[in-house]
Amino acid sequence: MSETTKKFTEEEINSLQEIQTEMDQIIIRFGQISINREALNSQEVVLKEQLTQLKVKEQTLAQTLSDKYGKGTFDLETNEFKPAD
Repeated sequence: MSETTKKFTEEEINSLQEIQTEMDQIIIRFGQISINREALNSQEVVLKEQLTQLKVKEQTLAQTLSDKYGKGTFDLETNEFKPAD
């Protein structure tokens, strides 16, 4: 061994290995978060499409009921329709 070559102590090597292990774990967790984010984004797209379809269905039903009963309000709790004045 030359005079310029030095060896780390066992404790220093262990510290470096611990840091590397923790870094690897963090990188893995970032990957898991990224995968979860993609799944959530896909679910969000599906839910937005379902919401859009539900709004169209609501508008269609509202128009159908308005055509049949006229303008007014409907109370879901009492199931009563009250025509607009």
